[in-house]
Amino acid sequence: MKCYCVETDQEFILCVEEYGEQITANIEAAWFVKNGDKYTKTYPSSIENKDAIKVNFPRLGESLFSGKGDWRKALKTFSKACSKTDIRWYITGSVSEAVAGVNISPHDIDIVTHVDDFYKIRDLFLDFMVEPFVDNKGTWVVRYFGRLCIEGVMLDIVADEKRNTENHHYDTLIWDAFELKVEPIAERYKIELQRERTDRIKAFDNYFDCLK
Repeated sequence: MKCYCVETDQEFILCVEEYGEQITANIEAAWFVKNGDKYTKTYPSSIENKDAIKVNFPRLGESLFSGKGDWRKALKTFSKACSKTDIRWYITGSVSEAVAGVNISPHDIDIVTHVDDFYKIRDLFLDFMVEPFVDNKGTWVVRYFGRLCIEGVMLDIVADEKRNTENHHYDTLIWDAFELKVEPIAERYKIELQRERTDRIKAFDNYFDCLK
């Protein structure tokens, strides 16, 4: 796989070439668009930290899209680094199910940060940043978005006022000696039911049976 960046006066473009067909779904799930024989994602040339991304995206791109990374190692690395700071962060998505004990294998990690701490995450993990940390200013589902690759795992970092702890509830649990704030398991179950993911629903049913 070949991952690289192209910069023009107006655009900063992430490009993926020579990919295997077996991972096209992973590339597309990361919101890259196919253009001829390559996939691309375009940002304004005004984004910050372009020099870091020019180094990190080619270096980490293949592992980013392969889906073979260890989410446990990635979460431990992330948690350990953040534990030395005052950054407020919360786990959502399938990893919040996994750390609660549901028997699933997440392919990526979804992290919400407090809006005041979004760029602190960027600065802390600058060597792992594969896409810029940007302010969408109301043009997307969440206001802030950035992407890291740690231990070969994709970490999507988002922030929005409505997802701050003042406005949104997270459960607290202990996982591998780390105190984590996670999306409530009941809410995750509702989401899996809505998406009709039969394998995830079965895993949840087994999880609830073990709690009886």
